[in-house]
Amino acid sequence: MIITITRKFGSGGREIGRRLAERLDIPYYDVDFLPQPGDDDWREQLLRLAEGGPCVMVGFCADFVLAGREGLMRIFIHCDMERRLERIMRENDLSREQAQREALYQDRERSRLYGCYTGAKWADLDRYDLTVNSGLLGTEGTVELLGQFVALNVMRRRRSP
Repeated sequence: MIITITRKFGSGGREIGRRLAERLDIPYYDVDFLPQPGDDDWREQLLRLAEGGPCVMVGFCADFVLAGREGLMRIFIHCDMERRLERIMRENDLSREQAQREALYQDRERSRLYGCYTGAKWADLDRYDLTVNSGLLGTEGTVELLGQFVALNVMRRRRSP
């Protein structure tokens, strides 16, 4: 079981991923801090992490690199701009205007880079197994929902021949 989390900037995806990993008692990897795409070692590091067993990976292109892998669950986390701005202002000590510029910039960059390195669209919801609006549920509610989603997927796979 490998869970990849792609997220809009400010949606809380990194924190949600970390808490989900703690809840499931599996490793958490923030793949945004690995060497970046274009570095051949980047893809190899993602594959090595996945071979290490169950884990949660948050960040850049992990869903694409690991596509087709047995037990992969690809999740996209988003929320409305107002809640994203509140989080970005609080976590980064930015004004509302600065937070909005940063949110728009980060989302554009994620989309651009994802397209460059994968040839696919970053926010194409058909690429994901589950999309979640973290603004509706909050961090804890989203972690709870994802925990249930993972449990249902694991049970379903065990029942399938």
